[in-house]
Amino acid sequence: MKIENSRRRGPRVTRRRHIVLSTLTLLTATLAPAAHAAPTPASSPELPVAWKPCAENPSAQCGTIRVPLDWKRTTGEQIDVRVARVPARDRAHRVGSLLFNPGGPGGQGATMLAYGQADLLFPGPLRDRFDIVSLDPRGTGGSRALECGPVLDPGQVVFPGSTLGYEEMRRSSRARGERCLARYGALVRNVDTVSVARDMDVFRAALGEERLNYLGVSYGSHLGATYARLFPHRVRAMVLDGPMDHSSGPTRFLREEAAAMEEEFGRFAAWCAEDAACALHGEDVGAVYDRVVARADRTPIPAPGGGEGAAVDGDRIRMTLPVQLLRVRLIEDATGTNAWVNLAAELAAADRRNDASGLLRGGGYVGAQDSPYTAVSCLDFPPQFTGYADAAARLDLARRVAPRTGAAVEGWVMSASCADWPVEATNPWQPAPVRGAPPILIAANTHDPATPLPGARRLHQRIAGSRLLVTEVNGHVSYYNSGCARERETAYLISARMPARLSCPG
Repeated sequence: MKIENSRRRGPRVTRRRHIVLSTLTLLTATLAPAAHAAPTPASSPELPVAWKPCAENPSAQCGTIRVPLDWKRTTGEQIDVRVARVPARDRAHRVGSLLFNPGGPGGQGATMLAYGQADLLFPGPLRDRFDIVSLDPRGTGGSRALECGPVLDPGQVVFPGSTLGYEEMRRSSRARGERCLARYGALVRNVDTVSVARDMDVFRAALGEERLNYLGVSYGSHLGATYARLFPHRVRAMVLDGPMDHSSGPTRFLREEAAAMEEEFGRFAAWCAEDAACALHGEDVGAVYDRVVARADRTPIPAPGGGEGAAVDGDRIRMTLPVQLLRVRLIEDATGTNAWVNLAAELAAADRRNDASGLLRGGGYVGAQDSPYTAVSCLDFPPQFTGYADAAARLDLARRVAPRTGAAVEGWVMSASCADWPVEATNPWQPAPVRGAPPILIAANTHDPATPLPGARRLHQRIAGSRLLVTEVNGHVSYYNSGCARERETAYLISARMPARLSCPG
Protein backbone atom coordinates (compact mmCIF):
# COMPACT_ATOMS: atom_id res chain seq x y z
CA MET A 1 0.00 0.00 0.00
CA LYS A 2 1.32 3.39 -0.93
CA ILE A 3 1.02 6.06 1.75
CA GLU A 4 1.07 9.67 0.70
CA ASN A 5 1.15 12.44 3.26
CA SER A 6 2.30 16.00 2.91
CA ARG A 7 3.59 16.33 6.48
CA ARG A 8 4.58 12.90 7.69
CA ARG A 9 4.03 9.35 6.76
CA GLY A 10 0.73 8.23 8.20
CA PRO A 11 0.09 4.76 9.55
CA ARG A 12 -0.78 2.07 7.13
CA VAL A 13 -4.18 0.71 7.78
CA THR A 14 -5.65 -2.67 8.50
CA ARG A 15 -9.09 -3.92 9.12
CA ARG A 16 -9.78 -5.14 12.61
CA ARG A 17 -10.32 -8.89 12.93
CA HIS A 18 -13.68 -10.34 13.84
CA ILE A 19 -13.98 -11.78 17.29
CA VAL A 20 -12.92 -15.42 17.33
CA LEU A 21 -12.24 -17.14 13.99
CA SER A 22 -13.94 -14.48 11.92
CA THR A 23 -12.33 -11.60 10.15
CA LEU A 24 -13.01 -8.35 11.77
CA THR A 25 -15.61 -7.47 14.39
CA LEU A 26 -16.93 -4.12 14.76
CA LEU A 27 -19.71 -1.55 14.01
CA THR A 28 -23.35 -0.55 14.56
CA ALA A 29 -26.29 1.66 13.57
CA THR A 30 -29.83 1.83 12.26
CA LEU A 31 -31.76 1.67 9.02
CA ALA A 32 -32.65 3.52 5.88
CA PRO A 33 -35.66 5.78 5.27
CA ALA A 34 -37.44 2.79 3.73
CA ALA A 35 -37.68 1.42 7.25
CA HIS A 36 -40.57 3.79 7.93
CA ALA A 37 -42.74 1.60 5.71
CA ALA A 38 -44.63 -1.36 7.16
CA PRO A 39 -42.41 -4.43 7.44
CA THR A 40 -42.43 -6.67 4.41
CA PRO A 41 -43.95 -10.06 5.28
CA ALA A 42 -41.47 -12.87 5.73
CA SER A 43 -40.89 -15.02 2.65
CA SER A 44 -42.62 -18.41 3.09
CA PRO A 45 -42.52 -18.25 6.91
CA GLU A 46 -44.52 -21.47 7.14
CA LEU A 47 -41.59 -23.47 5.77
CA PRO A 48 -39.31 -24.76 8.54
CA VAL A 49 -35.59 -25.17 8.01
CA ALA A 50 -34.65 -28.61 6.71
CA TRP A 51 -31.88 -29.23 9.23
CA LYS A 52 -29.11 -31.75 8.62
CA PRO A 53 -25.69 -32.32 10.24
CA CYS A 54 -23.14 -29.73 9.14
CA ALA A 55 -20.39 -31.10 6.93
CA GLU A 56 -17.77 -29.29 9.03
CA ASN A 57 -19.02 -30.62 12.37
CA PRO A 58 -21.95 -33.04 12.65
CA SER A 59 -22.81 -31.90 16.19
CA ALA A 60 -24.10 -28.67 14.61
CA GLN A 61 -27.06 -28.56 12.25
CA CYS A 62 -27.07 -26.65 8.96
CA GLY A 63 -29.68 -25.60 6.44
CA THR A 64 -30.84 -22.71 4.29
CA ILE A 65 -33.66 -20.22 4.10
CA ARG A 66 -34.82 -18.65 0.85
CA VAL A 67 -35.24 -14.88 0.71
CA PRO A 68 -35.75 -12.23 -1.98
CA LEU A 69 -32.55 -10.88 -3.49
CA ASP A 70 -34.17 -7.44 -3.48
CA TRP A 71 -36.64 -6.89 -0.66
CA LYS A 72 -38.31 -4.13 -2.69
CA ARG A 73 -39.17 -6.77 -5.30
CA THR A 74 -40.21 -9.76 -3.22
CA THR A 75 -41.56 -11.73 -6.19
CA GLY A 76 -38.28 -11.46 -8.09
CA GLU A 77 -35.10 -13.49 -7.82
CA GLN A 78 -34.63 -15.49 -4.61
CA ILE A 79 -31.36 -16.44 -2.92
CA ASP A 80 -30.44 -19.06 -0.34
CA VAL A 81 -28.98 -17.94 2.99
CA ARG A 82 -27.02 -20.44 5.05
CA VAL A 83 -28.18 -20.96 8.63
CA ALA A 84 -26.91 -23.13 11.46
CA ARG A 85 -28.11 -24.34 14.84
CA VAL A 86 -26.56 -25.94 17.92
CA PRO A 87 -29.38 -27.37 20.07
CA ALA A 88 -29.68 -26.44 23.75
CA ARG A 89 -28.01 -28.89 26.11
CA ASP A 90 -30.78 -28.68 28.73
CA ARG A 91 -33.83 -29.49 26.63
CA ALA A 92 -36.14 -29.63 29.65
CA HIS A 93 -35.45 -25.98 30.47
CA ARG A 94 -34.99 -24.65 26.95
CA VAL A 95 -36.03 -20.99 26.57
CA GLY A 96 -35.99 -20.88 22.78
CA SER A 97 -33.57 -19.92 20.03
CA LEU A 98 -30.85 -17.30 20.48
CA LEU A 99 -29.73 -15.66 17.26
CA PHE A 100 -26.10 -14.55 17.39
CA ASN A 101 -24.21 -12.23 15.05
CA PRO A 102 -20.40 -12.03 15.54
CA GLY A 103 -19.82 -8.62 14.00
CA GLY A 104 -18.24 -7.45 10.80
CA PRO A 105 -19.61 -6.40 8.49
CA GLY A 106 -19.21 -9.83 7.00
CA GLY A 107 -19.07 -12.05 10.10
CA GLN A 108 -20.22 -15.56 9.19
CA GLY A 109 -22.18 -16.74 12.21
CA ALA A 110 -23.52 -19.93 10.65
CA THR A 111 -20.06 -20.98 9.51
CA MET A 112 -18.65 -20.31 12.98
CA LEU A 113 -21.29 -22.57 14.53
CA ALA A 114 -20.71 -25.18 11.84
CA TYR A 115 -17.04 -25.28 12.82
CA GLY A 116 -17.91 -26.01 16.45
CA GLN A 117 -17.41 -22.59 18.05
CA ALA A 118 -20.59 -22.59 20.17
CA ASP A 119 -18.98 -24.01 23.32
CA LEU A 120 -16.17 -21.45 23.13
CA LEU A 121 -18.47 -18.49 22.51
CA PHE A 122 -21.27 -19.43 24.89
CA PRO A 123 -19.96 -21.03 28.07
CA GLY A 124 -22.55 -21.91 30.69
CA PRO A 125 -26.27 -21.14 30.83
CA LEU A 126 -26.78 -19.66 27.36
CA ARG A 127 -25.49 -22.85 25.80
CA ASP A 128 -27.70 -24.89 28.15
CA ARG A 129 -30.95 -22.96 27.78
CA PHE A 130 -30.97 -21.82 24.15
CA ASP A 131 -30.62 -23.31 20.73
CA ILE A 132 -27.75 -21.15 19.47
CA VAL A 133 -28.55 -20.15 15.89
CA SER A 134 -26.98 -17.87 13.33
CA LEU A 135 -26.81 -17.13 9.64
CA ASP A 136 -24.15 -16.21 7.13
CA PRO A 137 -25.46 -12.81 6.02
CA ARG A 138 -26.17 -12.51 2.31
CA GLY A 139 -22.94 -12.06 0.38
CA THR A 140 -20.85 -13.97 2.94
CA GLY A 141 -19.76 -17.56 3.60
CA GLY A 142 -22.42 -20.01 2.46
CA SER A 143 -24.82 -17.27 1.35
CA ARG A 144 -23.53 -16.51 -2.15
CA ALA A 145 -20.26 -15.02 -0.92
CA LEU A 146 -18.80 -11.98 -2.63
CA GLU A 147 -15.13 -12.40 -3.57
CA CYS A 148 -14.08 -9.19 -5.27
CA GLY A 149 -10.56 -8.64 -3.99
CA PRO A 150 -9.17 -7.26 -0.73
CA VAL A 151 -10.68 -4.40 1.21
CA LEU A 152 -7.66 -2.24 0.30
CA ASP A 153 -5.45 -2.89 -2.71
CA PRO A 154 -1.71 -3.22 -2.13
CA GLY A 155 -0.03 -0.16 -3.58
CA GLN A 156 -3.03 2.13 -3.40
CA VAL A 157 -3.00 5.51 -1.65
CA VAL A 158 -4.89 5.24 1.62
CA PHE A 159 -3.78 8.40 3.44
CA PRO A 160 -3.66 11.00 0.65
CA GLY A 161 -1.39 14.00 1.07
CA SER A 162 -2.45 15.75 -2.14
CA THR A 163 -5.36 16.12 -4.51
CA LEU A 164 -3.61 13.68 -6.83
CA GLY A 165 -3.37 11.08 -4.08
CA TYR A 166 -7.00 11.62 -3.12
CA GLU A 167 -8.14 11.01 -6.69
CA GLU A 168 -5.99 7.89 -6.85
CA MET A 169 -7.65 6.60 -3.68
CA ARG A 170 -11.04 7.23 -5.28
CA ARG A 171 -10.03 5.42 -8.46
CA SER A 172 -8.95 2.37 -6.48
CA SER A 173 -12.30 2.30 -4.70
CA ARG A 174 -14.30 2.63 -7.90
CA ALA A 175 -12.27 -0.03 -9.70
CA ARG A 176 -12.86 -2.54 -6.88
CA GLY A 177 -16.56 -1.78 -6.89
CA GLU A 178 -16.90 -2.07 -10.64
CA ARG A 179 -15.10 -5.42 -10.62
CA CYS A 180 -17.49 -6.62 -7.95
CA LEU A 181 -20.55 -5.40 -9.85
CA ALA A 182 -19.35 -7.06 -13.04
CA ARG A 183 -19.03 -10.39 -11.25
CA TYR A 184 -22.02 -10.37 -8.90
CA GLY A 185 -24.47 -7.82 -10.29
CA ALA A 186 -27.50 -6.95 -8.18
CA LEU A 187 -26.25 -8.81 -5.11
CA VAL A 188 -23.69 -6.03 -4.54
CA ARG A 189 -26.56 -3.54 -4.30
CA ASN A 190 -28.49 -5.65 -1.81
CA VAL A 191 -26.11 -6.63 1.00
CA ASP A 192 -27.08 -3.69 3.21
CA THR A 193 -28.00 -4.20 6.85
CA VAL A 194 -31.71 -3.56 6.32
CA SER A 195 -31.87 -6.47 3.87
CA VAL A 196 -30.05 -8.76 6.31
CA ALA A 197 -32.44 -7.72 9.10
CA ARG A 198 -35.36 -8.76 6.92
CA ASP A 199 -33.62 -12.07 6.24
CA MET A 200 -33.34 -12.50 10.01
CA ASP A 201 -37.09 -12.24 10.34
CA VAL A 202 -37.57 -14.96 7.76
CA PHE A 203 -35.21 -17.08 9.84
CA ARG A 204 -37.15 -16.30 13.03
CA ALA A 205 -40.38 -17.43 11.38
CA ALA A 206 -38.76 -20.55 9.93
CA LEU A 207 -37.59 -21.47 13.44
CA GLY A 208 -41.18 -21.26 14.64
CA GLU A 209 -40.34 -18.49 17.12
CA GLU A 210 -42.98 -15.84 17.82
CA ARG A 211 -40.35 -13.42 19.07
CA LEU A 212 -36.60 -13.10 18.66
CA ASN A 213 -33.85 -13.52 21.23
CA TYR A 214 -30.71 -11.84 19.93
CA LEU A 215 -27.09 -11.24 20.90
CA GLY A 216 -25.17 -9.01 18.51
CA VAL A 217 -21.62 -7.85 19.13
CA SER A 218 -19.77 -5.01 17.42
CA TYR A 219 -21.33 -4.55 13.95
CA GLY A 220 -23.88 -7.16 15.07
CA SER A 221 -25.36 -4.52 17.35
CA HIS A 222 -26.09 -2.35 14.30
CA LEU A 223 -27.86 -5.31 12.74
CA GLY A 224 -29.85 -5.89 15.93
CA ALA A 225 -30.86 -2.25 16.25
CA THR A 226 -31.97 -2.33 12.63
CA TYR A 227 -34.09 -5.41 13.26
CA ALA A 228 -35.66 -3.78 16.33
CA ARG A 229 -36.51 -0.72 14.27
CA LEU A 230 -38.15 -2.78 11.55
CA PHE A 231 -39.82 -5.40 13.75
CA PRO A 232 -40.09 -3.98 17.30
CA HIS A 233 -42.94 -6.27 18.35
CA ARG A 234 -41.04 -9.38 17.28
CA VAL A 235 -38.31 -8.87 19.88
CA ARG A 236 -38.35 -10.80 23.16
CA ALA A 237 -34.85 -9.99 24.47
CA MET A 238 -31.96 -8.29 22.71
CA VAL A 239 -28.38 -7.51 23.74
CA LEU A 240 -26.36 -5.02 21.67
CA ASP A 241 -22.77 -5.29 22.90
CA GLY A 242 -19.79 -3.19 21.83
CA PRO A 243 -22.06 -0.99 19.70
CA MET A 244 -21.32 1.68 17.17
CA ASP A 245 -23.68 4.57 16.71
CA HIS A 246 -25.05 4.96 13.19
CA SER A 247 -25.85 8.60 13.93
CA SER A 248 -22.17 9.46 14.40
CA GLY A 249 -21.31 10.23 10.80
CA PRO A 250 -17.89 9.37 9.38
CA THR A 251 -15.92 12.25 10.91
CA ARG A 252 -17.07 11.85 14.51
CA PHE A 253 -16.76 8.08 14.25
CA LEU A 254 -13.15 8.42 13.06
CA ARG A 255 -12.27 10.95 15.76
CA GLU A 256 -13.74 8.93 18.62
CA GLU A 257 -12.25 5.65 17.46
CA ALA A 258 -8.80 7.15 16.85
CA ALA A 259 -8.80 8.77 20.30
CA ALA A 260 -9.91 5.52 21.95
CA MET A 261 -7.21 3.53 20.17
CA GLU A 262 -4.55 6.02 21.26
CA GLU A 263 -5.80 5.76 24.83
CA GLU A 264 -5.58 1.98 24.59
CA PHE A 265 -1.92 2.26 23.66
CA GLY A 266 -1.43 4.28 26.84
CA ARG A 267 -3.13 1.56 28.86
CA PHE A 268 -0.94 -1.04 27.19
CA ALA A 269 2.14 0.96 28.18
CA ALA A 270 0.87 1.33 31.76
CA TRP A 271 0.27 -2.42 31.96
CA CYS A 272 3.83 -3.03 30.80
CA ALA A 273 5.12 -0.80 33.58
CA GLU A 274 3.23 -2.82 36.20
CA ASP A 275 3.38 -6.41 34.96
CA ALA A 276 6.60 -8.39 34.66
CA ALA A 277 4.90 -10.60 32.06
CA CYS A 278 5.43 -7.75 29.62
CA ALA A 279 8.62 -8.24 27.63
CA LEU A 280 9.11 -4.45 27.76
CA HIS A 281 8.66 -4.23 31.53
CA GLY A 282 10.87 -1.47 32.93
CA GLU A 283 11.27 0.24 29.56
CA ASP A 284 9.63 3.28 28.00
CA VAL A 285 7.14 1.43 25.81
CA GLY A 286 6.30 4.46 23.71
CA ALA A 287 9.97 5.10 23.02
CA VAL A 288 10.53 1.47 22.04
CA TYR A 289 7.60 1.56 19.64
CA ASP A 290 8.74 4.86 18.11
CA ARG A 291 12.28 3.53 17.75
CA VAL A 292 11.15 0.34 16.02
CA VAL A 293 8.89 2.23 13.62
CA ALA A 294 11.58 4.80 12.80
CA ARG A 295 14.11 2.05 12.09
CA ALA A 296 11.62 0.20 9.89
CA ASP A 297 10.88 3.43 8.03
CA ARG A 298 14.57 3.68 7.13
CA THR A 299 15.07 0.00 6.29
CA PRO A 300 12.44 -2.75 6.57
CA ILE A 301 13.14 -5.06 9.52
CA PRO A 302 13.71 -8.71 8.57
CA ALA A 303 10.87 -11.12 9.34
CA PRO A 304 12.35 -14.60 8.86
CA GLY A 305 9.17 -16.19 10.17
CA GLY A 306 7.42 -14.97 7.04
CA GLY A 307 9.71 -16.81 4.65
CA GLU A 308 12.86 -16.01 2.75
CA GLY A 309 13.33 -12.29 2.19
CA ALA A 310 10.29 -11.24 4.24
CA ALA A 311 10.57 -7.87 5.97
CA VAL A 312 8.32 -5.39 7.73
CA ASP A 313 8.37 -1.65 7.08
CA GLY A 314 7.20 1.08 9.41
CA ASP A 315 3.78 1.33 7.84
CA ARG A 316 3.15 -2.36 8.40
CA ILE A 317 4.01 -1.95 12.08
CA ARG A 318 1.72 1.06 12.37
CA MET A 319 -1.16 -0.86 10.89
CA THR A 320 -0.47 -3.88 13.10
CA LEU A 321 -0.73 -1.91 16.34
CA PRO A 322 -4.51 -1.29 16.43
CA VAL A 323 -5.17 -4.96 15.63
CA GLN A 324 -2.89 -6.25 18.37
CA LEU A 325 -4.20 -3.83 20.98
CA LEU A 326 -7.67 -5.39 20.90
CA ARG A 327 -8.31 -7.62 23.92
CA VAL A 328 -10.88 -10.44 23.81
CA ARG A 329 -10.38 -12.12 27.17
CA LEU A 330 -12.91 -14.93 26.78
CA ILE A 331 -10.97 -16.19 23.77
CA GLU A 332 -7.61 -15.50 25.42
CA ASP A 333 -8.58 -17.52 28.48
CA ALA A 334 -9.80 -20.42 26.37
CA THR A 335 -6.70 -20.49 24.19
CA GLY A 336 -4.08 -19.54 26.77
CA THR A 337 -3.06 -16.42 24.88
CA ASN A 338 -2.81 -12.71 25.72
CA ALA A 339 -2.82 -10.10 22.97
CA TRP A 340 -0.77 -7.61 25.00
CA VAL A 341 1.82 -10.18 26.06
CA ASN A 342 2.18 -11.12 22.40
CA LEU A 343 2.43 -7.52 21.21
CA ALA A 344 5.10 -6.66 23.80
CA ALA A 345 7.14 -9.74 22.87
CA GLU A 346 6.91 -8.91 19.18
CA LEU A 347 8.01 -5.30 19.70
CA ALA A 348 10.87 -6.50 21.92
CA ALA A 349 12.02 -8.98 19.28
CA ALA A 350 12.02 -6.28 16.63
CA ASP A 351 13.87 -3.85 18.88
CA ARG A 352 16.47 -6.19 20.38
CA ARG A 353 16.96 -8.89 17.78
CA ASN A 354 15.97 -7.10 14.60
CA ASP A 355 13.30 -9.78 14.03
CA ALA A 356 9.85 -8.51 13.09
CA SER A 357 8.29 -11.90 12.34
CA GLY A 358 5.58 -11.44 14.96
CA LEU A 359 4.61 -8.06 13.61
CA LEU A 360 4.37 -9.52 10.14
CA ARG A 361 1.87 -12.06 11.41
CA GLY A 362 -0.19 -9.41 13.08
CA GLY A 363 -0.98 -7.23 10.10
CA GLY A 364 -1.60 -7.34 6.41
CA TYR A 365 -4.34 -6.81 3.94
CA VAL A 366 -7.44 -8.91 4.23
CA GLY A 367 -8.16 -11.17 1.31
CA ALA A 368 -10.84 -11.58 -1.31
CA GLN A 369 -12.99 -13.59 1.10
CA ASP A 370 -13.54 -10.39 3.07
CA SER A 371 -15.06 -8.46 0.18
CA PRO A 372 -18.47 -8.34 1.95
CA TYR A 373 -16.88 -5.99 4.48
CA THR A 374 -16.45 -3.29 1.87
CA ALA A 375 -19.72 -3.97 0.07
CA VAL A 376 -21.76 -3.62 3.28
CA SER A 377 -19.69 -0.72 4.64
CA CYS A 378 -20.24 1.34 1.51
CA LEU A 379 -24.01 0.87 1.71
CA ASP A 380 -24.25 1.59 5.45
CA PHE A 381 -21.20 3.71 6.37
CA PRO A 382 -20.34 5.87 3.32
CA PRO A 383 -17.44 8.34 3.71
CA GLN A 384 -19.42 11.31 2.38
CA PHE A 385 -16.25 13.09 1.26
CA THR A 386 -16.74 16.53 -0.27
CA GLY A 387 -13.25 16.59 -1.76
CA TYR A 388 -9.57 16.37 -0.91
CA ALA A 389 -9.70 19.21 1.64
CA ASP A 390 -12.35 17.32 3.58
CA ALA A 391 -10.35 14.08 3.55
CA ALA A 392 -7.16 15.90 4.60
CA ALA A 393 -8.98 17.62 7.46
CA ARG A 394 -10.21 14.28 8.78
CA LEU A 395 -6.71 12.79 8.63
CA ASP A 396 -5.30 15.81 10.46
CA LEU A 397 -8.01 15.46 13.10
CA ALA A 398 -7.14 11.79 13.66
CA ARG A 399 -3.44 12.59 13.98
CA ARG A 400 -4.13 15.33 16.52
CA VAL A 401 -6.16 13.08 18.81
CA ALA A 402 -3.98 10.01 18.16
CA PRO A 403 -0.31 10.84 17.48
CA ARG A 404 0.73 7.17 17.40
CA THR A 405 -2.26 5.25 16.04
CA GLY A 406 -3.54 8.09 13.85
CA ALA A 407 -6.20 7.16 11.32
CA ALA A 408 -5.19 3.49 11.16
CA VAL A 409 -8.57 2.48 12.55
CA GLU A 410 -11.70 1.01 11.08
CA GLY A 411 -13.38 4.35 10.55
CA TRP A 412 -10.76 5.31 7.99
CA VAL A 413 -10.56 1.85 6.44
CA MET A 414 -14.24 2.17 5.60
CA SER A 415 -13.81 5.66 4.21
CA ALA A 416 -10.79 4.77 2.08
CA SER A 417 -12.29 1.57 0.69
CA CYS A 418 -15.60 3.31 -0.09
CA ALA A 419 -14.13 6.61 -1.34
CA ASP A 420 -15.85 6.29 -4.73
CA TRP A 421 -17.84 3.07 -4.54
CA PRO A 422 -20.05 2.81 -7.64
CA VAL A 423 -23.19 1.82 -5.69
CA GLU A 424 -25.19 4.49 -3.88
CA ALA A 425 -25.48 4.03 -0.12
CA THR A 426 -28.94 2.68 0.66
CA ASN A 427 -28.69 2.83 4.46
CA PRO A 428 -26.37 5.78 5.19
CA TRP A 429 -25.47 7.28 8.56
CA GLN A 430 -28.62 8.59 10.26
CA PRO A 431 -30.04 9.23 13.75
CA ALA A 432 -32.94 6.79 13.30
CA PRO A 433 -34.88 6.09 16.51
CA VAL A 434 -36.13 2.68 17.66
CA ARG A 435 -39.57 2.65 19.27
CA GLY A 436 -42.05 0.03 20.38
CA ALA A 437 -39.64 -2.77 21.29
CA PRO A 438 -39.41 -4.28 24.77
CA PRO A 439 -36.47 -3.04 26.85
CA ILE A 440 -33.21 -3.71 24.99
CA LEU A 441 -29.91 -4.09 26.85
CA ILE A 442 -26.95 -2.17 25.43
CA ALA A 443 -23.53 -3.10 26.82
CA ALA A 444 -20.31 -1.13 26.51
CA ASN A 445 -16.86 -0.97 28.05
CA THR A 446 -15.36 2.22 29.41
CA HIS A 447 -12.21 1.59 27.38
CA ASP A 448 -13.24 -0.12 24.15
CA PRO A 449 -10.76 1.01 21.48
CA ALA A 450 -12.91 -0.16 18.59
CA THR A 451 -16.40 1.00 19.56
CA PRO A 452 -15.97 3.75 22.17
CA LEU A 453 -18.45 4.41 24.96
CA PRO A 454 -19.82 7.76 23.60
CA GLY A 455 -21.38 5.92 20.66
CA ALA A 456 -23.08 3.46 23.01
CA ARG A 457 -24.54 6.35 24.99
CA ARG A 458 -26.00 7.89 21.83
CA LEU A 459 -27.45 4.55 20.74
CA HIS A 460 -29.02 4.20 24.19
CA GLN A 461 -30.69 7.58 23.71
CA ARG A 462 -32.09 6.54 20.34
CA ILE A 463 -33.61 3.22 21.48
CA ALA A 464 -36.68 3.99 23.56
CA GLY A 465 -36.80 2.09 26.84
CA SER A 466 -33.31 0.66 26.48
CA ARG A 467 -30.83 0.25 29.32
CA LEU A 468 -27.05 0.73 29.20
CA LEU A 469 -24.74 -1.65 31.06
CA VAL A 470 -21.30 -0.06 31.48
CA THR A 471 -18.28 -2.18 32.39
CA GLU A 472 -15.05 -0.67 33.75
CA VAL A 473 -12.67 -2.63 31.54
CA ASN A 474 -10.63 -2.29 28.39
CA GLY A 475 -11.10 -4.52 25.37
CA HIS A 476 -13.69 -4.88 22.65
CA VAL A 477 -17.15 -6.15 23.67
CA SER A 478 -18.26 -6.55 27.31
CA TYR A 479 -19.46 -10.14 26.96
CA TYR A 480 -15.99 -11.28 25.95
CA ASN A 481 -14.02 -9.25 28.48
CA SER A 482 -15.98 -9.30 31.75
CA GLY A 483 -17.44 -12.20 33.69
CA CYS A 484 -19.78 -9.76 35.43
CA ALA A 485 -21.13 -8.39 32.15
CA ARG A 486 -21.45 -11.89 30.71
CA GLU A 487 -23.48 -13.03 33.73
CA ARG A 488 -25.82 -10.03 33.53
CA GLU A 489 -26.34 -10.34 29.80
CA THR A 490 -26.99 -14.06 30.19
CA ALA A 491 -29.53 -13.58 33.00
CA TYR A 492 -31.35 -10.92 30.97
CA LEU A 493 -31.53 -13.09 27.84
CA ILE A 494 -32.93 -16.03 29.83
CA SER A 495 -35.46 -14.09 31.91
CA ALA A 496 -36.12 -11.04 29.69
CA ARG A 497 -35.74 -8.98 32.88
CA MET A 498 -33.24 -6.15 33.10
CA PRO A 499 -30.37 -6.51 35.60
CA ALA A 500 -30.86 -4.55 38.80
CA ARG A 501 -27.36 -3.11 38.52
CA LEU A 502 -26.25 -1.53 35.27
CA SER A 503 -22.54 -1.34 35.99
CA CYS A 504 -19.75 -3.87 36.31
CA PRO A 505 -16.32 -3.40 37.90
CA GLY A 506 -13.08 -4.04 36.08
